[in-house]
Amino acid sequence: MADNGVIRRKARGAQLIYEDLLERLDMRPIPTTFVADEGRKGMLSRTCFTSNPFPVPLNVVLTKLRIPAVQKLFEDEIIPQTSAIAAVLAACSTAATEIGALRGDDVSGAQIRCDLVFAGLQAVRLYMSDHKHCKEFTRSRVQSAIRVNNALNGSMHKFRARDGRDVSFHVYYQSQQERLVKALGLAKPSSEYGFFTMKKDLKEIAAKVATMDAMELEDLSFDCGACGCMIRSREEWEASEVGKAVIAMPLIRTEKLAESEAPDWGRPTSRGPLSGIRVLDLTHIIAGPACSRILAEYGADVLLVRRGDFKHQEQAMLEFDGWAGKHSIQLDFNVPEQLERAKQLIREADVVTYSYQNGCMDKFGLSEADIRALNPNVIYANLNCFSDTVWKERPGWAPCAEDITGLSVRNGSLEQPKNLNGVPLDYFPGFILALGTLRAIAQRLKEGGGYKVTTSLTRGAQYLHECADLCERETRAVHTSSVAVRSKDKVWDSVFQYVKGCATGGECGFSAPPVVNTAYPADERNLVFTDGCTGWSQQR
Repeated sequence: MADNGVIRRKARGAQLIYEDLLERLDMRPIPTTFVADEGRKGMLSRTCFTSNPFPVPLNVVLTKLRIPAVQKLFEDEIIPQTSAIAAVLAACSTAATEIGALRGDDVSGAQIRCDLVFAGLQAVRLYMSDHKHCKEFTRSRVQSAIRVNNALNGSMHKFRARDGRDVSFHVYYQSQQERLVKALGLAKPSSEYGFFTMKKDLKEIAAKVATMDAMELEDLSFDCGACGCMIRSREEWEASEVGKAVIAMPLIRTEKLAESEAPDWGRPTSRGPLSGIRVLDLTHIIAGPACSRILAEYGADVLLVRRGDFKHQEQAMLEFDGWAGKHSIQLDFNVPEQLERAKQLIREADVVTYSYQNGCMDKFGLSEADIRALNPNVIYANLNCFSDTVWKERPGWAPCAEDITGLSVRNGSLEQPKNLNGVPLDYFPGFILALGTLRAIAQRLKEGGGYKVTTSLTRGAQYLHECADLCERETRAVHTSSVAVRSKDKVWDSVFQYVKGCATGGECGFSAPPVVNTAYPADERNLVFTDGCTGWSQQR
């Protein structure tokens, strides 16, 4: 049985971080309770085995990823990722409630409850999801998992360079892996580095890395268009030019860039406080989709732009849970008519979310400035790895952000860096961007205008350092929330919520929502995702 003190300590951390967020963003709290229930462990542990969508023998591999991930939810954390996620999700619910009130809903009795265990589960939900009776998609997701689980996956494998420093590589697209393999001068084509050859591949890569210094390898990785880094301590990161720039940034930068009348979006429907608000989703992988999924969960009309359908995405393993609640339109920007359709959707959107590498859409006339010219009043919410620092053009991934900012060293040591549980540096910054976007929507309702909302993976990492500092030193009383050890909310009686009608076919199981808002109960309709759309799904 878990030590209930662990979950209570995480709840205490969530209280501190929630209060910090309210102060930073000048938000008014509503009654909020953080639930610290030790009784969740057995249910989650059983689910590691009973709701495994992968076929033999890969189901064993997935189970081996799930078991330690779930176990760590009930252990103390050096980096308080669970507390931080709980706090930002509670803040998102607070912000969404304000939007509902601004649109005319009576939210006077609204209360928020956030379960710490289910909040922690959000960081590992790429492992903890399920899909049944959809063989074609399962095959696609298994193939994706095999591709990404290889010797160049820096969240799992570190290498010792010639100068004694450790490096990690982060290449999750085949195109990036091909560039890195070529730049390193490895012995075989990039497509041959995979799950089944990993043991041999690790030896080959380790031997190659041992012939070069760590900073030389970092520069080589970025110069070739891939991603890799020397693993730094926090002190080294904060002393660097890019580290200093990130520290100087607010957690969420919100800029008003245009003047206009406040929109009339009408009263919300039963879908939630964001119903009728149009979000054009130009994001990929995990962090960006985590932001737009939050908006969908509160009822927004989220239209995801993709090439190809959901069933056959290259990154189906990593992206699946981020599809929840979204409707997809397939557009190839190399086709003029389809590019023009994308631009028309931008003109119609209230929010555009963006998480691709800086500059990669410029050739299509879809730079930030181009999007602003198409729709001056849009809320442009963007996230990348290094924000608008001198490294803004560099690609980056969440495990790289952990390694380069000193989180993996703080969680382990310089000799034995240890990545955090799951991929919190994807989900956490995505949730932060969602919070900033919700605040911008409220601001637009109050005073009109067009806005830009910015955060980054590395700014999220820096805030996790700040959260750890806060939890280590703070003993003050907290007045904006409370802690309970039990909850009667039925939504937490099961690990997954299953929905039908998704583009994959069959049933899709997503981890139960960690937040209950009495004014806006979770709506399973807001988890369904569909393909082949031509435009917005909601009337307004």
